[in-house]
Amino acid sequence: MSRWTNGEAEVDRLLTAEELQKVPADNDTAERLLASARRHVESATTTADTDPEGALSLAYDAARKAATALLAHQGLRPTAAGGHVVVVAAMREQFGDLPGLKSIDRIRRRRHESEYPDPNSYASVEADEVTDAIQVANDCINTAETLLGTDQLGIY
Repeated sequence: MSRWTNGEAEVDRLLTAEELQKVPADNDTAERLLASARRHVESATTTADTDPEGALSLAYDAARKAATALLAHQGLRPTAAGGHVVVVAAMREQFGDLPGLKSIDRIRRRRHESEYPDPNSYASVEADEVTDAIQVANDCINTAETLLGTDQLGIY
């Protein structure tokens, strides 16, 4: 299995900036992250009507964990300096327009607005936003599972 080369320059930059770090590739961690992501989607679906902000947050966390599973498989891990944003950057550069992965940042930004509201422009999370976030999370999980099930995604 060869190394995934899409986005290589950006991943190298993120490693140099210590926003990503190399770690031993770990498929067990990738599987645990995907299992957690699936549970988050189930919980988000269950609570969407009664707690839309919480459901949005769970859906975003599911999408992020699916993306982080891909990094774990590659032997990469976000650092505290990179946080959630580096996961988004790594997905955008490596996987471009693959379903779900291209939409993580949109969901991340909306979750951030909900978690840290601006009193001058706060907008409640609407049902259609939660539905969209859950779809993005499911797409991320499915895309991650597809990529992990091929020989395309090697250790970085």
